[in-house]
Amino acid sequence: MRLFLVALIVLLSAPAYAEFSSGTRYQHQAGSVQFESQPVKVVALDWALAETLLSIGITPYGVADVKGYREWVNSPELSEAVIDVGSRREPNLELLARMKPDLIVMSQHLSPAYEKLKNIAPTMVLSIYSDKKQPLIAAEMVTRRLGEVMGVSRQAEQVIADTEQVFQRNGDRLKQASLDERAVLMVRFIGDKHVRIHGEGSLASATLSKMGITNAWQDATNQWGFASAGMEGLAPYQQANVMYFGPLSDKYKQTIFTTPLWRAMAFSREQRVYALPAIWTFGSLQSAQRLSDQITTQLLAGQ
Repeated sequence: MRLFLVALIVLLSAPAYAEFSSGTRYQHQAGSVQFESQPVKVVALDWALAETLLSIGITPYGVADVKGYREWVNSPELSEAVIDVGSRREPNLELLARMKPDLIVMSQHLSPAYEKLKNIAPTMVLSIYSDKKQPLIAAEMVTRRLGEVMGVSRQAEQVIADTEQVFQRNGDRLKQASLDERAVLMVRFIGDKHVRIHGEGSLASATLSKMGITNAWQDATNQWGFASAGMEGLAPYQQANVMYFGPLSDKYKQTIFTTPLWRAMAFSREQRVYALPAIWTFGSLQSAQRLSDQITTQLLAGQ
């Protein structure tokens, strides 16, 4: 009897996983889809969705702009077998029709193509970046939904749990080193005269918040979570640590970091500028984990 009660307690305390079920109707932002059999060949027209699929152990059948994914997202890696289905703005509809995928996943930013895409294969609209400006919450929801549809809910829940653990661990490390006290400014250089500054609604800002670090940029942002500014726009934030997203060519490094304006700023003079590797700033939970790890590594190394 005691063994039975222990087993019952374990069963009742275990998380409930929603696995794939034939005939189930799955909701998404533009409606719903129903499958009679488990989808296998899934095409991702958004890099964050491709990243999410890979994180839960699903290799996409096709991805939009494979070359760009490998340059800007980089991790998780794409298999050489993944088919490039055209650009993220204009996927190759004829190729998709020939491929006969079981499922196409896209974000709302490709919504003009939705009607055409759903005539090719069941299509789900799953967005992480929107006017709601809650990328981590949205990324968790997308991870769960793809986990349900692809029959890997346990893997999806593990990714979500792992992400929370990464934030907690890295936040604790920085707090113990008193490196959580100075605000951080997260930027991407656009040419040699302009920057994108990541604030409310961005993956960067949400990641900083989860780690207990203040984002120096508190001004308005667009639905992607960034604002655009000239280099002079960084001047009010000289007391912040500055982290910039790569890749950044040697040409632009030479041009940007040798100007009198840049060299005069306190974060430059005090060597509080940190280079990040290629991490997709509009990514999902895997990108957030990598970003958290890199922020922590850079700040501890520069202590």
